[in-house]
Amino acid sequence: MNRVGVIVIGSNSVRFMLTEVEDGGYFRIIDELSSSVRLCSDLINKDEISFDRIQDILSTLRSFKSLYSVSRAKKVITVATESFRLSSNKDIVVKLIKDELGIDVTILSNEEEIYYTYLGVVNSMYFKNALLVDIAGSSTQVAWILDGAIKDSFTLPIGSVNLSYKYNLQDGILTEDLSAALLCIDNELQKLSPLCGRKFEAIIGVGGTVRALAKMDRRKKKYPLEVTHQYATTDLDIHDMYNLVKSKNLMQRRRLEGLSPDRPDIIVGGAAIFQGIINYLGVQDIIVSGRGLKEGVMFEYISNNYEPISDILDYSLNGLAESLNINKEHATHVYEISMKLFQSLKPLHKLGDNYNHIIKTASILHDCGISIDYYNHHRHSFYIILNSYINGLTHKELLMSAAISASHRNNSYHLPLPSFCSMINKLDLKIIDEIGVILKIAEGLDRSLEGAVNDLQVSITEDSVIIKVFSNTDLYLEIKEALRATRKFKDVYTKHLLIEKG
Repeated sequence: MNRVGVIVIGSNSVRFMLTEVEDGGYFRIIDELSSSVRLCSDLINKDEISFDRIQDILSTLRSFKSLYSVSRAKKVITVATESFRLSSNKDIVVKLIKDELGIDVTILSNEEEIYYTYLGVVNSMYFKNALLVDIAGSSTQVAWILDGAIKDSFTLPIGSVNLSYKYNLQDGILTEDLSAALLCIDNELQKLSPLCGRKFEAIIGVGGTVRALAKMDRRKKKYPLEVTHQYATTDLDIHDMYNLVKSKNLMQRRRLEGLSPDRPDIIVGGAAIFQGIINYLGVQDIIVSGRGLKEGVMFEYISNNYEPISDILDYSLNGLAESLNINKEHATHVYEISMKLFQSLKPLHKLGDNYNHIIKTASILHDCGISIDYYNHHRHSFYIILNSYINGLTHKELLMSAAISASHRNNSYHLPLPSFCSMINKLDLKIIDEIGVILKIAEGLDRSLEGAVNDLQVSITEDSVIIKVFSNTDLYLEIKEALRATRKFKDVYTKHLLIEKG
């Protein structure tokens, strides 16, 4: 295990992410820091980074270096984005950082910025055909991702900071200023004309502007999860947030729930750009990515130094199993039994393979609560899964996985699902019960932790389900434990459960 840090000197802020990398290549974030620097403000009316801004950068990097030195980071990768790249004195600043702090800064090209952001997104969520939109301080990047590859990309020279300050959108907004800003946005959006008329699954939003709008939207809806990554919203919701921020002055925006203190003066410019892109391309579904350029840099590091990531969900689950000291052989065997039961019981539950990720997550992590305490560990498993860094799951899938996992032991445990009623419906609750009792049986069939069950066959009669299990050893304990699900099975599937050795 070693620690690796990533520092990104962006146009609006300098960010630091410290990760811990397991021997198998799984990384988890153990610390993050961010400092607002606003490099792009210097470039609105001139072409170099000012002395005061350079001192801010040096002070920020000095504090970051102190942190990662104390944390004994093996490697720290430092990159700089567009504002650095466009400044006329970038070479002087890079040399100064090297001489004073011993930090090597790599200035990314425009293509490299887009590539690392793409890496951060494609390694953390499943999709086939979507638009990646990253609104930075001085530019906006749009990339069309098709079947896991960048099909086309565009960079617009407008961002949350330069647009807000150029058109006086920081405080109370005059109609003529907003009209001029919108005209500028419309002119730049013509560069996206090759994308017009295409159908996309969603716009995947990256960066501070989109995260801020999403956080405000969550607060407005009283959304039950404080999870940014894969938060799903709509074009109408973004439009509402845009109307809200543009109708307020600076002081009023500072009081808006969910808007961080360093963003009220630039949120209108960023929101106007995002709203413009959504309208221009006619995309209704918006998904927020909590992973971006920093994570992309880390994913490249993992790919170069460990095994390539073949499946993003497996990567997360295997890493969590390692971090939480889960019995991986037992978890894998429970998953295999659960899948066999799920497939065999399709005539009853009639569910499709779109629930496979939920079954895998619930099965592999069903015992993760033991890392807190064995007693009532199913309860601990619920909130561990719900608050874990799991790539590839929608929020509903995450919640259903947690609920199913918590179903594997105590019949009397009532899941705390009423507070999540805005995320799930009665059909979802029925499915949680249907898969939950399958997991309960599967966990019982490996109660000895020996992988004793080699195979199974399921027969469905008019009033019963008969599970015949095969093994080279005695299965008294396994069958006894699995039959603890009899009452629940009868409630869910309206059939008697019989388990016998074949």
